[in-house]
Amino acid sequence: MPRFLALFSLLLLYSLGVLGNNLSVSVSQVDTAIEHASSSMDLADPSRDALLKVYRDTRALLLNIEKQQAAFDSFSAARTNAYTEAQKITSQLEEAPEQPTDKVDASLPLAELEQLIQLNKSDLAVLQNRLVEINDKRNRAADRASSIRKRLTGLGALLSDLEENLSLTDKTADPGTPEEAHMWLAQVQLASNKTEKATLDEELLSQPMRLELLTAQQDKLAYDIGRLEGQLLAMENQSSKLRQGEAEEVLAAAATAQAEAEGKHRLVQELADKNTVFSANLGTRSTAIEGFRERELESTARAEEFERELLTVERKFEILGMTKTVGEILREQAVRLPSAKTTRRNLASVANLIGDSSLRQLELQDERRELRNTQAYVDNMLASSDASVRESIGDDLVQLAVSRQELVNRAIDIETTYARALTNLDFSLHRLANAVEGYREFISERLLWVQSRDPISWSLFTDLPGELAEAFAPTPWIELIRWQLTSILGSPVILSLLLLVAALVYYSPQLKEKITATGRSVGMVRTDSFLETAKSLFFTLVLMLRWPLLMLTFALSLARHEPDSHLAIALHEALLRTALYYMGLEFIRCLLYPQGLVEAHFRWPAQRVAALNRRLVRFEQTFLWAAFFAIFFLYRNPTDVGGSVGTVSVMLMLFSVAYFFFRMPHFVQGKVDRFFTEPKARIHSFWGNLVRTLLAWAPLAMIVAVLFGYTYTAAEFTALLLQTVVLFTGLLLLYELGTRWLRITRRRLKLRVQEELAQAADEDETGLDDDTLEHDPELLDDEGTKFLNAMLLIGSIGGTILVWSHVFPALGILDSVELWQRTDTVNGQDLIVQTTLGDVFAALGIGLLGWILIRRLPGLLEILLRRKMDVAPPSAYAVATVVKYVMTTMVVVTVLSGLGGSWSQIQWAVAALSLGIGFGLQEIVANFFSGLIILFEQPIRVGDTVTVGDTSGVVTKIQMRATTIRDWDRRELLVPNKEFVTGRLLNWSLSDSVTRLHIEVGVAYGSDMDKAMDIVRQAAVNHPLILAEPKPLITFEEFGDNSLNIHLRCFLEEVDKRLSTASAIRLDINRSLNEAGISVAFPQRDVHLDTSAPLDIRMVDQPAQ
Repeated sequence: MPRFLALFSLLLLYSLGVLGNNLSVSVSQVDTAIEHASSSMDLADPSRDALLKVYRDTRALLLNIEKQQAAFDSFSAARTNAYTEAQKITSQLEEAPEQPTDKVDASLPLAELEQLIQLNKSDLAVLQNRLVEINDKRNRAADRASSIRKRLTGLGALLSDLEENLSLTDKTADPGTPEEAHMWLAQVQLASNKTEKATLDEELLSQPMRLELLTAQQDKLAYDIGRLEGQLLAMENQSSKLRQGEAEEVLAAAATAQAEAEGKHRLVQELADKNTVFSANLGTRSTAIEGFRERELESTARAEEFERELLTVERKFEILGMTKTVGEILREQAVRLPSAKTTRRNLASVANLIGDSSLRQLELQDERRELRNTQAYVDNMLASSDASVRESIGDDLVQLAVSRQELVNRAIDIETTYARALTNLDFSLHRLANAVEGYREFISERLLWVQSRDPISWSLFTDLPGELAEAFAPTPWIELIRWQLTSILGSPVILSLLLLVAALVYYSPQLKEKITATGRSVGMVRTDSFLETAKSLFFTLVLMLRWPLLMLTFALSLARHEPDSHLAIALHEALLRTALYYMGLEFIRCLLYPQGLVEAHFRWPAQRVAALNRRLVRFEQTFLWAAFFAIFFLYRNPTDVGGSVGTVSVMLMLFSVAYFFFRMPHFVQGKVDRFFTEPKARIHSFWGNLVRTLLAWAPLAMIVAVLFGYTYTAAEFTALLLQTVVLFTGLLLLYELGTRWLRITRRRLKLRVQEELAQAADEDETGLDDDTLEHDPELLDDEGTKFLNAMLLIGSIGGTILVWSHVFPALGILDSVELWQRTDTVNGQDLIVQTTLGDVFAALGIGLLGWILIRRLPGLLEILLRRKMDVAPPSAYAVATVVKYVMTTMVVVTVLSGLGGSWSQIQWAVAALSLGIGFGLQEIVANFFSGLIILFEQPIRVGDTVTVGDTSGVVTKIQMRATTIRDWDRRELLVPNKEFVTGRLLNWSLSDSVTRLHIEVGVAYGSDMDKAMDIVRQAAVNHPLILAEPKPLITFEEFGDNSLNIHLRCFLEEVDKRLSTASAIRLDINRSLNEAGISVAFPQRDVHLDTSAPLDIRMVDQPAQ
């Protein structure tokens, strides 16, 4: 029968043409064709590369056919022989007697026994790895069969297309022509796919036989592993006995030597004592080795247990899917897993011990070198002793030195074994850590998406009375209260905490008064201080501790209860977690006290603060009770996820959260915008509206999830949502504190400048501006505020990622939703890669995060360059702009790559863009590259005063397409960047901001010109903005029609002060001329009358009307 199957397989293979007999081409023929084409065709011929590619593809397919044929032969042989081999192995196992594994050759010395143990451990590791490989093959068998059937379905249609393609090729093509090459390629493609189909058929047919053989091999390996583990255990027990015996012998010998040294010379006694201590350390090391080996066996057993359980859970998950039963299994296993903190602590402890052991081995090696010559060792000890002493104790010291030499040699052997035991323990702990981490990742990816209980039905409400009656049965509560009273009265720590709570409650009115007192001086520049704000924050923190601390105290007392008391555990967790929620909410509520930190120090409107405080009080009254009952019943009944009461409590908790955010005052939205946009950009509060909507509707969506049975998922997301809100509240508090410090600093600097100017002018300082601090519009443009905004953004992004980090593995389930395919080239091979829903969400997340960072980080970089590296503002702006372009490019490329985009797939877009540039976008591209030229060459910079055409102003922005110039009327003119590169441009402050000011003064005829010119000179010299070098130039240039004209030419450094400076100089000149009695000329007109005849002058009375 097997021969018939093999013959049938060969006939089937021949009928499919997979043996290559019907192919008209071979590898050698293709190699000859490649050599001929390479040598005969011109390198510049475009058809050469295309022809060589066809040849190379044909050659690769021919090699693939050979591999497929080898695989076919292997599967065919397995189908024929695998069952027989499996039966043979099974028979051997049935006939194999139970070999004794507890007998060890007692004559083996300890050193040889240790070497034999290491050899057997190496063999055991090989067998275990082989067993893991076989288990993996068996576990992948079902998936492999499914993928084979899917591939065979696709090959059926593909073979029809290839056969049709081959029928269209020219069979009479001349040798060496492209037509022949394409004919070869079509033949080989058809043969390759036929070979693959036959191989896959044979693999599918032989799978039962191969699985039978794998099962037999698995049983054989399990038998060999068990036998070898038994031998190792016996060997390790024997080595432990030998090592302990040697340690006892050494310790006894050292004790005898110590006893004999009694009454002898001090050096003899000291060396004998050192040997005794050394011998005791050997015994300690031997005991530690046994402890490490026990821990190694325990860790290995636990790792194997978790690995087996993970495989079992994976199989159950594949069979049952995301059902309630699987959810219960995952939750139970999640509780059993050791914490990551414990695992890291164990690994770190073993790593430290390995380091200490390595250092100890070096010290022992050094001492063995010193003891290599015992006589020299003793002579060194007696170097400072008399000859009589050396003669009397020399022999005793030599004897003790020889004993120490033996001790050191034994210590080196034991330390080597000690280090080896630590290394094995470290390996087993890493294996356990990897098993636990893999198990935890599997659970994390699926637990949130699995139903916790059945969907909500009427039974939920009918079960409520029974669950409440059972949970609050009097007997266990009375016992718990009695135990609590005894525990509290017997614990000084608990009593101290209760006294502290009582003190806080008693002094609450005084604390509120202190908080109010810190805000009385807030706002006035001369008396305000940031220290008052710090005091208010401290008093607020102390005040909010009252009731949360009471709950934490009772939770601490419950933690000392018996561990098997489910009621105490549930009550402890409920009090602990609710106290943490209460602490955060109470802190916010204390911040919102009338005349508290927010209202008095941060200058929030009193009515809005009061409204927010009222909403928060109502939220505490509903949310905290719901959260307490939800947590209590979730821990009391974890298998049913809290039961009916827990489910209703979770729904009430979610509803209270949604209601609070729905009713939250609208002005809070403006505060939220600070996390995402610049201060001046907050016009429509887009981000505030978006966050408010999400916070309000997300709990309602979780309520819907609870209705469908996803109670655990809703509870987890609610906890993360509240943690995120607390995070953003803390960041907002830090932002307000930073803004207040900046406001105080700016106003004090402004007041100091006013005082200095007043002192310089010898004026009274009492009339100086003493405005309150809240009115400071320039603070929005302050670099400190911009830096604070950037740090707020970074903190919010980093904190959000940290809070939601343990949920990210659960998003891996999105990778199972395939949307479309793409082809990627890996190591020269084209692979089909699926683009999943997870890739789309990741790309969207990267795009959103990148958009936010692009808007804020370049500004932060500009500030750092200007403040920390003393880079000029225009250069810093140029660097920040280039970085913005680079970041934009990186984000776009990353998003497109995440969505499966590649150069080959977007070539059409590039071609269309090129065509658009050629016809209609050349101006836009020219402006873009002109902008880059402006940024690098800097013919204009932000802050420069320029004149373009008939418009003068200051450059405020250099963007991708155009540059913004603000003229003296505060109007903004957008100028395409191309005009600055190709057109004429007047930059008043390009290389030197010094400009000349020209003022013309006309005085009346007959004036004292020397005195007038001196007045003009003094006006220029006295002005603080006029430069002393170059010196002002005053000239008398012409006798005008109406005046004697004096011209003043002087220089000032600040271009934007030209108008104000010219006005101030003219005012000074006018005042000085008036004081000197010099008249400023005014236009004169001469009227000439015709006097050749007398003038006729008449006075006529007009009649009354």
